[in-house]
Amino acid sequence: MKQGIVFFFLFVISGCAFLSKEPGRPPKIDGVPVPDSKRLIYIQNVRNNTYSPGMHTRLTQMIMEEIDRRGRLITTREKTLAKYRLYAEIVHYQQVGDLMDLADRQITSELFVVTRVEIIEAETGNKIAMERSEIPGRVHFSTQIGFRESELEAQNRLLRVMALRIAEESERAWYYSLSGILN
Repeated sequence: MKQGIVFFFLFVISGCAFLSKEPGRPPKIDGVPVPDSKRLIYIQNVRNNTYSPGMHTRLTQMIMEEIDRRGRLITTREKTLAKYRLYAEIVHYQQVGDLMDLADRQITSELFVVTRVEIIEAETGNKIAMERSEIPGRVHFSTQIGFRESELEAQNRLLRVMALRIAEESERAWYYSLSGILN
């Protein structure tokens, strides 16, 4: 009995990708693996239209690392080889004090970032439809109470989450455009 429950539990966990129809690694469409030539993506350096310096270079690196880690798309630094190009731009960065002390000094703060993202097919120049073109991100941090961290450390934490969201949504848009499935 216990072995049956354990077997069923392992089947459910291992079958999650199958049951949710995730593309897998390497991604497949109707059981046929997508050729590497259709998985090549060039990630343009992220632009920064905010006052926060350096965020765009860290975000570019984190997006490339996240896409490589996930393994569905293949990043290339050779723009001419890529089948797709990902463009991103940080369009909003804001730090707001959440909790203030009696002297009106910030005890906790919130960082809010909005990044505009688009994927373009290199040969045709057509944009691939994404669920949303602007991806928001938000973190709370404090330099004084609880888990203490600087604004830079909070930015890095926020950028990791943003890179994950950008990679997820980009892969989903790419996969559905390639397979012809509308989500």
